Formats: sequence, structure tokens, C-alpha cells
Amino acid sequence: MVLRVVFKVLLAFYLVSAVLYTTDYFLFSPLRLFLVGHVPQPLAFWSTTPFNSFFAKRVSTSQETVPDLVLGGSSEDAVHWSSSPFTLKNGLGHDKPVIMSEDLYFSKAFSASMGASKIVPFFYRATGTFSKEDITITTLVTSNRFQVFARLVERYPGPISVTIHVKNGTENVHELLDSLHMLYLSSSKMFSNVDIHLVIDAFDRQFNTWRNIARFFARTDFVMMLDIDFSPCTDFRTAILNSKVVMDKLRTGLAALVIPAFEYPKHEDGIDESRFPRSKSALVSLVRAGKIAMFHASWGPGHSSTDYNRYYAASPGEVYKVTSYQSAYEPYVVFKKDGPPWCDERFIGYGGNKAACLFEMYLSGISYYVLADHFLIHQNHLYEETARRIYSDFREEACLRYLTLFRNNGMLNDTRGSNAREECQKIRSIARIATELYLGHIVWADEDVKQLLGPIADVIHFDTPTRADFLAAFQPNGKYHDVEIVDGFSSSVKWIAHNGAGYDQIDVLACKAKGITVSNTPGAVDDASATTALYLLISTVRQFSISERSLRQGKFKPSGLAPKAHDLTGRTLAILGLGGIGMRLAELAHAFPMRIIYHSRHKVANAPEWCEYFANVDDMLAQADVLSVHVPLREETIGLVGENMIRKLKKGSIIINTARGKVIDEEAMIRALEDGHLASVGLDVFPNEPEVNPRLLDFPNITLLPHMGTENQDSQRKMEVRALTNLKDFLTTGKGKDVVTEMK
Repeated sequence: MVLRVVFKVLLAFYLVSAVLYTTDYFLFSPLRLFLVGHVPQPLAFWSTTPFNSFFAKRVSTSQETVPDLVLGGSSEDAVHWSSSPFTLKNGLGHDKPVIMSEDLYFSKAFSASMGASKIVPFFYRATGTFSKEDITITTLVTSNRFQVFARLVERYPGPISVTIHVKNGTENVHELLDSLHMLYLSSSKMFSNVDIHLVIDAFDRQFNTWRNIARFFARTDFVMMLDIDFSPCTDFRTAILNSKVVMDKLRTGLAALVIPAFEYPKHEDGIDESRFPRSKSALVSLVRAGKIAMFHASWGPGHSSTDYNRYYAASPGEVYKVTSYQSAYEPYVVFKKDGPPWCDERFIGYGGNKAACLFEMYLSGISYYVLADHFLIHQNHLYEETARRIYSDFREEACLRYLTLFRNNGMLNDTRGSNAREECQKIRSIARIATELYLGHIVWADEDVKQLLGPIADVIHFDTPTRADFLAAFQPNGKYHDVEIVDGFSSSVKWIAHNGAGYDQIDVLACKAKGITVSNTPGAVDDASATTALYLLISTVRQFSISERSLRQGKFKPSGLAPKAHDLTGRTLAILGLGGIGMRLAELAHAFPMRIIYHSRHKVANAPEWCEYFANVDDMLAQADVLSVHVPLREETIGLVGENMIRKLKKGSIIINTARGKVIDEEAMIRALEDGHLASVGLDVFPNEPEVNPRLLDFPNITLLPHMGTENQDSQRKMEVRALTNLKDFLTTGKGKDVVTEMK
């Protein structure tokens, strides 16, 4: 009797289960898949169903191939990423593989031992459309801060890219996703403006990693790094986008715009953001009444680099440069997405993670500018930790890295290197290294110094440890290029022998006003620079870059390459600027033979007959298969090869640049590569070295070199000997043959 009852119960349970399973399989599952492909937000059906994971999968097949997710640009430089079984089991991730760039995929190199982070980009994807030149707020949110984030979304009218961390051991993952789902559906601004990306791992408080993810997937050219508990009290976005001066500064990639931060000293006063002031005049009144103060004034110097007294006194619309930078400075900034360094992901937890990121940005040559009409106010809450410091060992490491980069690229004396020079000299263990790198020394021609100058002059090797000592040493009774150094020279300084062909690092006009002659070393670099240009020419015309990438990825020969590649013989090379380097390249290319045409300010008297001169540059461009640029960087040559000149070239032509990066309008060149007007480019120089525009790295068909034109000991010894010879000629005859053009 008992067995019969048990049997009936089991049979009934089996029948009910079978009906539920069949209904779900044949009815609800197809319906769910259909709706997920047509509705912009994830859908939760039965949160209690025993057969379904709680959450429908976010990305359909069609959504996986949208441009924002095809990160690598082509299969040659991308990998396919798949969601783990655990991820799928908990209702996260993607049903099918997602294309992901190698750089992102390999950012967690120790995946076997550490357990790599799993990234789910665009788990929720905003339905709105954004201009490329808009400003995306990039931020991170933890599960207990959803409501604070919702308030930020309501206050900011532009796009937002946010990273949300899901710990893969979280027992409450379903509750977290349920809360996230309700949050996303809570406001039309949320699902029209906000992209949400998940990062799934066992780690905690990897704030810089999460910041990088939000920035990486931002869909606009400019971003603002902001913490969610800061309320935008003014419309800085509209003010920036409507100001040509400010936007031009942002587009350079060398400026970050600071929105000053404030807080209520009394904790309870700063909780309700609806009471926050919405104009600068109201803010200043509260500051003077002692009710509002600069953010974290007790953690000085920190935010004090903003110079709040100047901020209060600034006139409407004023934008001023931060001149009293401190390494603990961590403002909230708007900057160009591509170009600035990424946040160092070794910083975990509170205390200096963002300051370290901004310190590295500053060292890279980015200057901070304060928008004096705008401000943020902190929504007060309790912190789990109170320490706020930037770690000394990181500062030392970052200083060494950037000083060496600038020195190796010949930029340490430039304006771009000034932040690193000045900031790193504040660190006692780095100061001597910084100044030695800055002041420099003879490397390859040390013995030649004695031979060339020893018999006719007293050769003094300066050993001044700082820039101030170096300047003092040139004053009367001292022991021995910018305006500051030139002004510091005594009247006895008559000649500066620059060790290089390009001399845009030297303030020539300041030298001329001081009565100092400047020489350079033009002929010494002709062979090395010309052969570098020739290498780029061959590689781009034959499309060797694609072939090398293919081989390194284990594919012997890429298919379909022959229709894109050409032989050099019989093709036309146009040279813009037939100086020493241009002439040497012409001789090398003519041997193939290639047809050589050129344009210079004047017809070159000693040019061979086979070098055809074009007085009109447009006529030359119309006949060129390859354009090689060899003009010096001066104010009038910045952006010389711009949209107009590039479009005058034939469709499918190639540009080679071994001169200076700023001679070419980089954005115009990239647009021409994207629409196919240019078949390829070969670049040895870039506008903001040592930074390289990441968009260039996505083109498999172009050849890039890190300014290697004279990077060999033979050429560098030639340069040093020629610079010393110029000094010798001046000391013996009062003249030198390599005087720069502006002084002839």
C-alpha cells in the first residue's frame, strides 16, 4: 500500500516536470530568444524557474559583430573570447565567441596562476547615438552604490561608460543582477545614455583595472574620469563642446581639463544632492560662509594644486593652467581617450590608485587646465579606509621610465618633457639621474673631442647636478633651449652646436636675439634617414607588414595579398623637400628604377636630370604613387600635408614620413586610410612621441617604426663628430658651415 502511494507521487512529479520542461523548451525558450534579439534590455522571465538561468543572454548574433565589439579590426590581430561555463551558468556572458583585441586579451598574462578577469563588454548597450566628439563619463560602480549612480545618470546628459564588478564567488549573483536590471530600466536616460560592462573575477577593489575597462569601451573621442559620488553641478559638457579654443586644446591630446571638486565639511550637509548649489556665485557664497570647502582639504596637498584662490577670483569663461603641480594631485579631468597612458593596474584598493594614474599622465607631457566656471560636489559617505597617498616606489619607477623614453626619443629638452624633468627632480633618489639625462653627454665620439678640440681649446665637462646649477655656471666667474637657458647664458657664449639635423628643440630666435649662432648636423644623417625611408617605401608598396604579422601568427602566407601589392619598378616617387635626405632617397629609389619627381621652395641646382621638378605641388601629387616627406618642422610646416594635399594624391597612393610627425595632419591621414584613399603609410615619426595614436596600430597594412632613422652607432658618431667639427671651425675661423637656415 505504501509503495503504491510512493509510486503515484513519483509518477505525478515526473509528469508535472515533463510538462514544465516541454512547455519551456518548445514555447518559452524560443519566445525568450526572439525577444532578446529585438528588445534593447535583458529580460527576466521566471526568476524562480528550476530550468532556466535567471538572466537571458544579453548579446545576440547580430550584436556581436557591431563595430564597437570588433576590437581588433581584422582577424589577423584579434582573438576570439568565449564565456566560461560558470559565467553562462549564472546568466552572464555571450552564447557565442566574441572578437577581442590581443592587447586586451593578454593584459592578464598570468591567467593560469592568477585566474584572468573575464570581461563582458556592453552587457547593457545604450540605445542612444553619440557624436564622436562628445564626452563620455567613465566610471565604476559597486553593488551598494547603484542609487548614487542613478543620480549621476540623471544629472549628466551625455554618454556614460561604466564597469560593474561581479565577484565569481558571489552567492548573491542573482540578486545583484536583479538589482542591476531594475536599475537599468528605472530611467529613460539610463538605457539611452549608459553602456554597462561587467568584469568577472575573484579579485576585489581593482579600481584602476575597472577604470581602464570603462575608458576602453567608451564610444567617443573624449572621456571624463569621474567617481560616481561626485555630482556635476554645472553643465561643463556643453561649455567644452561649444568652445573652439577649449576643444582645439583637447584635440592635441596634451591637455586635461580639470573640473574642481568641493565637499561639505559637515557630513550630514553633503548627503542630499538636491540642495547642492548650481552656479559658481552660489558656490562661492557658501565657501565664504564656511559651509563648503575644497574636496579633502585635510589630505594636502592633494587637490590644492587647482589653486582655489585663483579659481574663486577667475573671470567668467577663464581657463587657466595648473602651475603648482603636486604628485598627490587627483582631480577629475576631461581628456582625449586615445593617447594618454592607461591607469597602472597594480594599484588595488583605496589610496593613491587614481593619483598614480594622473601622475603618469602628467609625466607623459599632459598639462592640466582648470575650467573656472564649473565644479563638482562630493556626495558624502563613509570611507572604509582613510589613507590617501601615491606610493614612492611607483613615482620613482614612472620617472625613470618617462625620462628614459624622452631621452631616447630626443625629447627630454622639449616642452613635452618638461613635466617629467621638473617633477622627477623633486625625488631625491632620481634627481641626479634626471638632470644627467637632461644635460646629456657625448656617447660615441668621446675620443674625438680630445683630438678635434684639445689642441685649440680648454674642454670642460660640466658636472652640474641641476638645471639651476647649469644656468649659474654660465654666469660671469662660473666654471664654465629654451628662452630660460638662453637668457641664462653669459655674453661669452657665442655658438651652440646642435647634435642633430632637425633643430626644432632649440629656440633659434632667442639665440639670435642673444647673438648666439646655432649649427646643426645635416649631412651626417642623410644615409641613415634615407635608408629608413627606403625600407618604409619597400614595405608599404609590397605590403610586407601584413605578411610579417601573418607569419608571426603561424600562417605562412596571407591569402589575397597579391592584388594589394606592387613592384617598385616603374612606379613614381614624389619627394616633398629635396634636401640632403631627399636627394639620397632619390638616388636609392632611382636604382630600381623608379621615376623621381619633386617639389621644393626652389628648383635644386645640383639635382640630376632624372629628378623632375614641379613648381606646382598639386601637379606633382596628381602623378605620385608614393609621397615621401622631407621638410623641417617649423611653424609654417605644421600640418603641411593636410586634408587638401592628401586628397590631391591618387586613390591607392602611399605616404612615407621620416621628417617630423607634426608635418602631417594625423587625423586627415587616418581618415584617408579608413576610406581607402590611401593604400598604406610608412611612418618613423609621430606628432606626440613617444605616444603613438592607438588607431594607427589597428591598420595591418601600414608600417610603423619608433623613430629609428638614426638609431645606429655609425650615424650617431657621425653626428657627434660633425657637431664637434662645427665647434672646431668656429674656434679656429670664427665660422662654421652648418649654420641653421634662420641665421644665414
